[in-house]
Amino acid sequence: MTSMARGTARRGPIARLLRSPEALRGAVVLIAGTVVALIWANLPGDGYESVWHLPLGLDLAGSRFELDLRHWVNDAVMAVFFAHVTLEVRRELELGELRDWRRASVPVIAAVAGLVVPALIYVRATWGTDAVGGWGIVVSTDTAFVLGMLALIGRGMPAQLRIFLVTLAVADDVGALGVIAFAYTDRFSPLPLLIAVGGLAVIAVMRFLGVWRGALYLLPSIVVWAGFFLSGVHATLAGVAIAVLLPIFPTRFDALRRAQDHVRAFQMSPTAGYARTAGDSLARAVSINERAHRALAPYITWLVLPIFALANAGVTVTRESLADAFTSRLTWGIIAGLVVGKIVAISVSTWIVTRVRPGALGPAVRMSHVVGVSMLAGMGFTISLFVTDLAFDDAVDVSRGQIGVIAATVLAAALGAVAFAVMSARERRRSPHRDRLVRTLDPSRDPVLGDPASAAVTVVEYGNYATPYSPAAGEMRREMEGRFGGEVVYTFRHLPLDQPLGRSAAIANEAAALQGRFWEMRDELIREAPIEDERQIRRAAAGAGLNLRRFERDWSDATGVQRVDEDLADAEAMHLHRAPTYFIDNVRYDGSIDADSVNTAVAAAFLSRALPSPRPAS
Repeated sequence: MTSMARGTARRGPIARLLRSPEALRGAVVLIAGTVVALIWANLPGDGYESVWHLPLGLDLAGSRFELDLRHWVNDAVMAVFFAHVTLEVRRELELGELRDWRRASVPVIAAVAGLVVPALIYVRATWGTDAVGGWGIVVSTDTAFVLGMLALIGRGMPAQLRIFLVTLAVADDVGALGVIAFAYTDRFSPLPLLIAVGGLAVIAVMRFLGVWRGALYLLPSIVVWAGFFLSGVHATLAGVAIAVLLPIFPTRFDALRRAQDHVRAFQMSPTAGYARTAGDSLARAVSINERAHRALAPYITWLVLPIFALANAGVTVTRESLADAFTSRLTWGIIAGLVVGKIVAISVSTWIVTRVRPGALGPAVRMSHVVGVSMLAGMGFTISLFVTDLAFDDAVDVSRGQIGVIAATVLAAALGAVAFAVMSARERRRSPHRDRLVRTLDPSRDPVLGDPASAAVTVVEYGNYATPYSPAAGEMRREMEGRFGGEVVYTFRHLPLDQPLGRSAAIANEAAALQGRFWEMRDELIREAPIEDERQIRRAAAGAGLNLRRFERDWSDATGVQRVDEDLADAEAMHLHRAPTYFIDNVRYDGSIDADSVNTAVAAAFLSRALPSPRPAS
């Protein structure tokens, strides 16, 4: 074995973890922290508890500010976690899935049901006991665990399922933050809260003035945290309040163009001054929300979550503690609320919505997928353990709650793994999405040539303007129109694969559609293909007769990105890896990609329908 091969072999498991999806890395690290905490807490002696009760504080002008190590983790470190969650929530509300209620409504409704039903089940199980106040333990789904499990066991599932799960998790997080804010604040002192409000006002003014350096927001953020902590409102909510105020905006074309100019200047004259100017212009083009979310992500994955697990998952597991927990209504209320409650709430609410609005889930996601996700949603680990510590003062109840949360998380993971294994095996046997179109032609959504009401055959193309095959696709369409006339209805969908300029051209095509010139822009993009420079896209826009100012605005704002993303999700569900790919009467065409071959297949579709051969159009 060569030294390189030996090095690869030695690095194998770590290298694979580092290359794995971020969600999977987070889940693995969180599991590792939990296992270490459980082992540590069950070692002889009281080393675990003594470490986490270690006092740590500051002396300022004779005043002592002190917390034990666990409270520093739960009150300060977790504020960073909640800030990170809120940054993602705001991004989804402003720019992502939650911006479009039509797409977000199903998972949002499922998330609301997933907050209410588990809480009701828990309250019913613990009614008449002191533990009833712990209902907030069962309302939240652990986003890191669930997305990590889906990345591990959900391979081959449609991409739209992850969109459904992310939207569900984000809406669930909003609800969980509200529960913590309003249900678990024991004492309240208004004066320190005024300090927090002052810090938030400073952040708001900085946002208004366009302050773009993220580091400048750090000092007022510390003031906000201190004000929340001293007021009695849980200090982690400071992270929520700060993240809500941080600026967020889509990258605009003019900012991107300035950044490109500065980078080009640095390339021509690589000096420290030009390097700083280029770096600053690139940073200004991206909102603080986006930069902060990306900057915090590795710390959340590798530091915050494992430290939280170490501090809170260390349950002393003995025969007596397990016997006490599993004869406790508190423990079974948590297990029933998280596992049964999430399955019933998410599955039933989604089923009801899809009965009222057929197709609301999208073409690639089925109810079996939703049931699998609802099983995984019972993994309530991080916020559930966090609320357990807030809800109970008695150490016995805290232990019962921790055991219930860990047991529910393990059970939910096992149920979800079995469900997705069964679905994957069924997908492999049937492979229903590989050869048939998952989203049939829809004139209300798709740009069409021909009359869908009278045409005998439908042709759907998934194409990419950044490949050299685009001109051949244009020739195919022209020959098809000349040969079959109105007997064929044709539409184009986007499949830019991993090519950024292909995606940029697809969004430009959708920006042209907003001016009613989709096909004119498509023809011009085909003339320019393969797209290798954004100047080609602008030439195509000019050639298509677009209002260029409006086009630049819509293109830079990615106004039409929703349809592009839907097309990509459908393509992934059908395992499309080649552009163009054609579907003739909803069945994939796998022959040669040239005009004669494709149109011969179209003619064969006429014969299969036992229709008379169409005459050439005059």
